[in-house]
Amino acid sequence: MIERAGNMERRLVGILSADVRGYSRLMADDELATVRILNIYREVIREITAKHHGRIVDAPGDNILAEFNSAIQATECAVEIQRELASRNRELPENRRMEFRIGVHLGDVMVQDDHIYGDGVNIAARLERLSEPGGVCISRAVHEQTRRRLQLECDDLGEQTVKNIPEPIRAYRIRLDGVRRTSIIQHRRDRRLFVLGAAGAALVAAAIVGVHLHLERTPVSPAPKSIAVLPLENLSGDQAQEYFADGMTDELITKMAAISALRVISRTSVMRYKGEHHQPLSEIAKTLKVDAVVEGSAMRIGNRVRITAQLIDAASDKHLWAETYERDSRDVLALQDDVASSIAREVGVHLTPDERSLLTSARPVNPEAYEAYLVGRYNFGKDTRDGREKARQYFQRAIDIDPSFALGYASLSNCYWESSEQDLPCTAALPKAKELAEKALQLDDSLAEAHAVLGGVILQHDYDWAAAERELKRAIALNPGYARAHEDYSGCWHSSSGRPARLLHSLRRCSPSIR
Repeated sequence: MIERAGNMERRLVGILSADVRGYSRLMADDELATVRILNIYREVIREITAKHHGRIVDAPGDNILAEFNSAIQATECAVEIQRELASRNRELPENRRMEFRIGVHLGDVMVQDDHIYGDGVNIAARLERLSEPGGVCISRAVHEQTRRRLQLECDDLGEQTVKNIPEPIRAYRIRLDGVRRTSIIQHRRDRRLFVLGAAGAALVAAAIVGVHLHLERTPVSPAPKSIAVLPLENLSGDQAQEYFADGMTDELITKMAAISALRVISRTSVMRYKGEHHQPLSEIAKTLKVDAVVEGSAMRIGNRVRITAQLIDAASDKHLWAETYERDSRDVLALQDDVASSIAREVGVHLTPDERSLLTSARPVNPEAYEAYLVGRYNFGKDTRDGREKARQYFQRAIDIDPSFALGYASLSNCYWESSEQDLPCTAALPKAKELAEKALQLDDSLAEAHAVLGGVILQHDYDWAAAERELKRAIALNPGYARAHEDYSGCWHSSSGRPARLLHSLRRCSPSIR
């Protein structure tokens, strides 16, 4: 998870920067009392940081700098610190109260001798300056990572021009009384129980028994059997990198769709939610008719690829799981396998031996070829004549760079197959699609896309029904959620064979609207 350069390491971390408001005044008023309180508060901060799996890397004077594996951990830590210190401050005289300002950023840092350096640290420090005493200010990158997971209520401070940072930074100020509505509700319940306790022990006991019985009767949500992978957020800060986040979304959908125990919604259905930040996930899940939703972000820094994903139960709106994965760009396919396997494990589905093999047999890729492949997928997804033409160019570039890149051949084959229906003469496009699909399968027989294209071409061009069925069934076996394979198999084979029940079953796999 770390890029090394000499004795320096580079990594992507959550950064928390904090300092004391009016520290000089406090020291001038009473040095001994200020140092005593500061030492106590530092220890509190150190304990909370460790609780959230963070590490304090520097603490000069009244400043504290800490790093975390994720923006979520850093933000949860910042919120808990401010709540705990606010509680302690209420016990002190007003002129002795010590209020910290905290800034949180997700950024690239350089590490040497356990210290961290770089613009990521500087941005966190500038955000700290924008924070109110006793408050937390976060960057756009952190806001995108945490807005749904932590149910943050924030004030958008807009673009802020700050010292020694060349580009303006988008800042958000957390409303600490609204970070988690559920937490506030629980706090109020706890207070009510305390009042009941003061009124009488018998009432408390009755209340506890009642709550216990209620919890026993509360139904537990069944394990998810259908999932929608929402478009991953592009956290690179560069709009030109949208293709990368979209490509990672496509690949993750493909990996998840290979799990037969899950119904995975197609790319076409979920991409309409790209950039949709206001609609509750429960509503999206209801519209898509799924049990759970996967959302997250993708980022690339140098030759490192990072994906953060979280799984949300649609019925309860509870977060079931969240994790961050990072690998060298040559191992990006293995990274995608890791994410898909983890989600399958969390929802409790049983992987068949073939599925387990598919999710553990990823090969290294040529980063330059894979880059061209992702740009091709991005353009192919636009579903326009111009998009398909650009996609063909980029897929061709991918296999020119790496003639052994099976995914490139499979996608170029699919591109010619789609173009045969809309852009190019069938007599030119179909033979080319077949040739490329066969080449892809020579390199990697586990590519569902190539089997599906080959089956479709054989059906439409060669009229060999038995061979077409074999290829399409193989595509569905490899990727049970592959919508196009079900569509071709159902529409072209079942309907002509008079098997409407199996036609309906196959179509339901690829469309949530069919019931």
